[in-house]
Amino acid sequence: MLYWVEEALREEEIEVPIVNMTEVLARQMLKDPELQRLLPCHCDQCLDDVLAMALNHLPPRYAATDEGQVYVQVEYLRPQLRSDVLRELTQAALRVSRQPHHPPRGPGQSASDPASEEGEGGSRT
Repeated sequence: MLYWVEEALREEEIEVPIVNMTEVLARQMLKDPELQRLLPCHCDQCLDDVLAMALNHLPPRYAATDEGQVYVQVEYLRPQLRSDVLRELTQAALRVSRQPHHPPRGPGQSASDPASEEGEGGSRT
């Protein structure tokens, strides 16, 4: 975490967790098998990139209480809101699949495979 973020959090002494319910829903929807098929790689980096890109195009819906979280969850039962999240996740998955932030992995190589780490740290394509 960036130093200034850590410092700001210490200064604010945030005690009540504030939850971005859009992120919660997007994380759940990202597990959908249909969406997963769009990604050739399921490493943490690629999944985080998809989530971050999608969330940057969606309005946040923050809740600080259990009641607030329930209210937002009920709102996400509306088909249009779910559709918006799915659309952004799909577009982000397609972008990440075209340009992942790591070299292409061969069959049988995973994100934790040392052989797949070679060449990282140089220029990204």
